[in-house]
Amino acid sequence: MAIEKPMPLMVGNKAYYSLTSYDPVEVSVDVPFTTDEDIDYGLEMTAADMGGTPADLDDPAWLAEHFDGMTSRQQAREVMRQQMAAMGEQAAEQQKLGKCVEALAQRLCQSIPPQHLEQARNAIRMRFTQQLQAEGMTPDQFLMRSGTTAAQLEAMFERQAQQMAEGDAALSAYAHEKKLKVDEHEYGRLLGIPAAELQNIMDQARAAGQMDELHEAALRSKAAQIVVAECSCTYVHETEEQAHRRMAQLRQMQQMYADRFGEDEPKDDDQNKTGFKLV
Repeated sequence: MAIEKPMPLMVGNKAYYSLTSYDPVEVSVDVPFTTDEDIDYGLEMTAADMGGTPADLDDPAWLAEHFDGMTSRQQAREVMRQQMAAMGEQAAEQQKLGKCVEALAQRLCQSIPPQHLEQARNAIRMRFTQQLQAEGMTPDQFLMRSGTTAAQLEAMFERQAQQMAEGDAALSAYAHEKKLKVDEHEYGRLLGIPAAELQNIMDQARAAGQMDELHEAALRSKAAQIVVAECSCTYVHETEEQAHRRMAQLRQMQQMYADRFGEDEPKDDDQNKTGFKLV
């Protein structure tokens, strides 16, 4: 039976949290195994993004035009292998960040106030809506294509809001305990804001009276970097057999989609770009 946690101390709209421990967290991270099948699948999807077919990958002229001068499938495969390895490492590091914050959040001594949970839900809904708009998809189209119900989508928003709010609270508690500080010149690096856009974003935040929120976000980012740097991480490498099962499941899902909608992947407004660019 879950223990009911008390509400945090509130000063205005700011909540003050604490953790049961500020020691380094322990996490495990899954590292994918890149198979030849993964590489071939990646090439096929990349070719499809460019309006090609798997057969075009054996056409030197088509490859040279679309794959930055490459003239053989083998050349493309080697570059794809390198890109997939780099993306696997990046995904592992992102997974590491998320798991560290999740582990830290399990140490929270207080519950999240309802108004802060609502703010998190609104932020997640807005992000979801913006993503759909960027992909040229309506909410109804997403529900139909994903096989998700409106109730399931709301439940997902609820879980994500709880996770995000608890993660932010834990990082705030860590930053407060460690007496971390950030200057405005660190905002760009900590929040991933390009230098050319930073001043404009700061001006907008200042005009909206949201500089405190911007500062807190940067402070949490600095706390997250320290938590990740100091964590004890175990890397669990996927086996070749597990990789083949993963790909089989992906192919099965792709076929289910094709059976349902009559095409391998949705084509609307480039919404299914793979993110690969062979150079």
